Amino acid sequence: MEYNAPNTRERVAALRQRRREGASKPPTVRWQVTRPGLRRVLLAWLGSGRLVSLVIFLVACGLLGYLFGHSRFQLQTITVEGNSSLLAEDVAALAGLHGRPIWFVDQAQAVARLSENAYIVAAELELRLPDQALIRVVERRPEVRWQAGGVQYLVDSTGQVLGPAQEAAEGDVLVITDLTHAQLDPRMQLDSDAIRLAQALAVRLPVELGLHPTEIGWDHGLGIYIRTLDGQTIIFGQSDRLDRKLAILAALRSDQTPFTYLDLRPSNPFYQNVAGEAS
Repeated sequence: MEYNAPNTRERVAALRQRRREGASKPPTVRWQVTRPGLRRVLLAWLGSGRLVSLVIFLVACGLLGYLFGHSRFQLQTITVEGNSSLLAEDVAALAGLHGRPIWFVDQAQAVARLSENAYIVAAELELRLPDQALIRVVERRPEVRWQAGGVQYLVDSTGQVLGPAQEAAEGDVLVITDLTHAQLDPRMQLDSDAIRLAQALAVRLPVELGLHPTEIGWDHGLGIYIRTLDGQTIIFGQSDRLDRKLAILAALRSDQTPFTYLDLRPSNPFYQNVAGEAS
């Protein structure tokens, strides 16, 4: 058997050649991108304060949206105090507050609108979170005196007699002429509804109808009545259906219907003219 010995010289030359070729090639560099985990990101944001700022910003946006957009902060309950001639709902409507966001209510503007009404001398507005408003008004109310038997008596708003007046009434004082009583005694209780009606007529007739009564009187059978410069007697009775009574009187005056006597108490008012004809 013939044995062929390896060519050692050739093998060494080949090995050297491969080494030279390997040294001439640049080394291969492998880059590996490592992304930080969520925990590491949160810790980094927490450490820098950005996470706290983001949370505060989101909470503030949510709170502002709730405060300015939620119906809970729109005015729903409006209370009126101090009104007598005016209805509470009319005062509330005049202020123009219902349904408005409480944050954007201009109180000075609302008070100015209220003060434009002929019945209101002064007005105040108080807002109460979350959806309430309180309106206080001061109406034009002449002082009340009750005249019986030629003597004027001071009377409070409830109808209680305080005593005889010591001084003559001034021009803006409301005097109710009583044809029933000869005299009044202190602490005597008079018809409080008659007083409220007389006060309302003293204010509303000049403002709404341009009518200035020469006398506002009270009679046990008739209730409250007025007399005019034209010699007319107009019976109002009690304060029920006052708006309707005033509307009927306004229509008769607008149509220039002649009458000397008008009874507004029945559902079908009765009037009589100078010639004595009734309708």
